[in-house]
Amino acid sequence: MADSLSFYDDLAALERYLNFPEGSLRNIPIYARKPAVDAILKVKEMESKNLFRPGLYYIALADLCGNTAFNAKYGDAEGDVRTEWFHTSVIQSLGEIKLNNYVAFNKTIGDASLLIFSSFKDVFAWSAQFSENLDSLAGEYHENLEIRGVDYDEDTLEERISDFAPRARRFVHLGEVSYKENTDPMCLAVSQAFKIEKNFSEPDLGCTQAVADAIRPKLNELNLALKPNKAINIPGLPRNVMTYYVTRRPKSATKGNRDSKGRRNISKRKK
Repeated sequence: MADSLSFYDDLAALERYLNFPEGSLRNIPIYARKPAVDAILKVKEMESKNLFRPGLYYIALADLCGNTAFNAKYGDAEGDVRTEWFHTSVIQSLGEIKLNNYVAFNKTIGDASLLIFSSFKDVFAWSAQFSENLDSLAGEYHENLEIRGVDYDEDTLEERISDFAPRARRFVHLGEVSYKENTDPMCLAVSQAFKIEKNFSEPDLGCTQAVADAIRPKLNELNLALKPNKAINIPGLPRNVMTYYVTRRPKSATKGNRDSKGRRNISKRKK
């Protein structure tokens, strides 16, 4: 399908599908455009094969940090580029992971992106890939300035690139979801997610108590750990609840040698 419709050339069609402003994908350097388009097409195909059924889902929200300050310093046009790259990275990251289940819904809202997953393992894999992709964007910004013919001061270029580097808070909530017209999610948990996002400031994947309770039995299997964040008020709940960050479990500091049968043999310390 992609070949017959020449999706690599028809960037306007992809921008309409993603609800991106016109020209968003054209701002991506050519060498980075193909993997982004491939990943987006993968997400498009995946969504077309799945029905959006009511049920319990993991609701992930990613929000671009520092956008107001960046716009004030460099102007709205540069802020738009930064936001567009952020949203593209959200969707690209989704298409680059091996999904265990499927993403039930995704869309962009201002400088935030909403995704609804049916598997927490996919949420964490997406978050990790998203971090890698965000880290790479700053290195492409200088070339992008050249492509667009934007004037800049060589003496402050390093500072400008550092300011541009997209950083995202992201967290996951859990809730029962129904759908309006088969695609638009209708649920209290989505509304709650937008009201509590400011409580997560670190780049690690945050989660609410509901998610922590659901994934706790799987943490060892996934080699993950919960790091306490803080207790927050979630609108609609009678009392404050704890929030956490989900991180990779640190490797053991002490690794003993193993014998011929693979058993660990930790030598005793000398007194």
